[in-house]
Amino acid sequence: MRTLVLLFPLALNTFAASPIIFGARGGVPFSDTTTSITSGLGGLTSSQRFEVGPTLGVRLPLGFSVEGDALFKRETLNVGILPGVGALNTHSDSWEFPAMLRFTAGHQVIAPVLGAGVSVRHINNFGDVPSYLFNGSTSANTVGFVAAGGVRFRIGRVDITPEVRYTRWGYNSLSQSVENLLPLNRNEASVLVGITF
Repeated sequence: MRTLVLLFPLALNTFAASPIIFGARGGVPFSDTTTSITSGLGGLTSSQRFEVGPTLGVRLPLGFSVEGDALFKRETLNVGILPGVGALNTHSDSWEFPAMLRFTAGHQVIAPVLGAGVSVRHINNFGDVPSYLFNGSTSANTVGFVAAGGVRFRIGRVDITPEVRYTRWGYNSLSQSVENLLPLNRNEASVLVGITF
């Protein structure tokens, strides 16, 4: 057991010196996933939003790196009055896979970080929405542009990076009936914190 305790810091030190980046990222969106609905539904609000997942990357020379995330996102949706249904509470699940070229300005303990790249979103679940409201698929794939800015704090061999991330989504492939019921916002902003080694 004592050998294991002694080997763990050595393993962390080896990973920190390698070009491989790994860790986790999580946070909350501060923009709604869905756009405002006013006609016929009595409104749509969202709550209990979060996103979390692993991150993996490779360090490059001159402060650059290539990093990718696999972020699971959940958002609780509260739909107002639907004709013949009444109020509806459900959730939206999706996976986002952003891949970014990132630049960290310097090797100091505190350093600014900028990044840009592409992201793919797969919406795979609308929870308890009755299937008769949809006359097609409730899953979709969308590609978008992603940009991020933040600050990296280095504590020993661990990097903690709070950041603001903006994504501009392209056209989504949801069926028209789903898009009419829950139109998705093409502009999305999130606050995330990454912990990487």
